[in-house]
Amino acid sequence: MGVTMSFTRVSAADLERLTAETEWPDDFLADLETPDSEPSGYLDKAWAGLKFLLEQAETGVDLFFTGRPLGSENHFAWSPDDVSHTAGILRDTPFDKLAAHYDPARMDEADVYPRIWVRDGEDGCNYLGYHYAGLVRVFQYAAQRRSGFVQYFG
Repeated sequence: MGVTMSFTRVSAADLERLTAETEWPDDFLADLETPDSEPSGYLDKAWAGLKFLLEQAETGVDLFFTGRPLGSENHFAWSPDDVSHTAGILRDTPFDKLAAHYDPARMDEADVYPRIWVRDGEDGCNYLGYHYAGLVRVFQYAAQRRSGFVQYFG
């Protein structure tokens, strides 16, 4: 087990309802799932490695501070505008540009979670590439539909 991150697409109307709620809508979030027909926004434990690479490449993408808290310390709302903006950056940033900043020793020294980078070497870079491709897909899919995201971190 460990700390994971995921993005689940929601309609703009549902996102507006969620952000307007004064009471945490547990029932809505408990039922929130990505249909099998849509790309998954599940990043597993790759989120910190991707955050590191996105920062090192100076993309301007911030996986932590773009979303707005939804009344739970683990859930955040990404507006359709946030999604669209980020989707454009991700679309224009090939993984090769990020991979140029993959430095296992530096990542372990910087305590980039889950601190597997030296141990896993090139497999760690492949792991990040796999999850980056999924991140790009889910953001493109949501942006094309003018959807927002509920981001889960925990």
